[in-house]
Amino acid sequence: MKESLSKDVLFDFFDGRTTSIQRKLVEDWLADPQNEELYHQYLDEWESRHPQFSPQIENALSDYIALMNDEDTGKEIPLSQTEVKQSGIWKSPWLYGAAAACFLMVVSFVFRNELMYKSLESENGQTSEYKLSDGTNVVLNANSILRVPRMGFGLGNREVMLDGEAEFKVVHTEHSSRFIVRMNQNYVIEVLGTEFVAFSRKRGTKVFLTKGKVKLSLPKGKQLYLKPGHLFATGTNGAFTLTSSSTPAAFVAWKENMFYFDNTLLSEAVEQINDRFKVNVRILDPVLGKRRIGGVYKVKQADDLLIILSELLHLEVVKHDEFIELRKSVTNTNHE
Repeated sequence: MKESLSKDVLFDFFDGRTTSIQRKLVEDWLADPQNEELYHQYLDEWESRHPQFSPQIENALSDYIALMNDEDTGKEIPLSQTEVKQSGIWKSPWLYGAAAACFLMVVSFVFRNELMYKSLESENGQTSEYKLSDGTNVVLNANSILRVPRMGFGLGNREVMLDGEAEFKVVHTEHSSRFIVRMNQNYVIEVLGTEFVAFSRKRGTKVFLTKGKVKLSLPKGKQLYLKPGHLFATGTNGAFTLTSSSTPAAFVAWKENMFYFDNTLLSEAVEQINDRFKVNVRILDPVLGKRRIGGVYKVKQADDLLIILSELLHLEVVKHDEFIELRKSVTNTNHE
């Protein structure tokens, strides 16, 4: 491990006030992976001293609409504002114009993501591979969306937003900029250069680290550091687990159009089918959903895997108007 840099030098680096020689020293120091954790600790401390403004867009918009409709927002209004409203000045045209301008500003914030980011997508039942402007390689699982800056990454943080599942192979940049993946429910991944798989859908969040080190920010400010082999997973209730896995192939099998089941709940297998093929398969019998399955299956259509499951577990595949049901075979039930 290279000799540690002083905190002052790193803080100057974050402020953009380092000389070319100092920047070179920082880059050489960061070339050693063992220094990444200390780098993140100093970066967290620096950011806590330099808070960034984060507008509450949804709250501002709802307050504006309520105000225009003369509704009580339930918030205290300073005396000066109350007097202005009661005096009738609030009804003046110029103030409405000002309010309209404020509304446009709020709307611009709401549509900022659409203006500033473009969407990289994968089709139903297919994977898609992309190389980002910084050289980072991303493979998207089916029915996934990655939003990236339209104009590419600058010298600051490289920030993307994931809805779905993807494998990232992040490159280390000359300026040691962080690569940030924002996911549902305010989960955030931060890395400098590493390989990992991220899953972000309504039913939960998962992060599996293949190589390097990952800093994971959770809702309510909690942070975790993941090491290779660590699997972070949450459910719909927000509770999370952090375990170690010796089968990394299970988390990238989808890249080869495969399903990897290792004592997997049938209910979880069905969720994977729905995610990848955008179908609506249901198990109405909760006992049946708790049955388990193993094996690796290469399929290109949902029907192919449903046939395999029905034969292995003696199930019936019943197609209704709005969904597909998996249930115990009548023949099998009679023999039980």
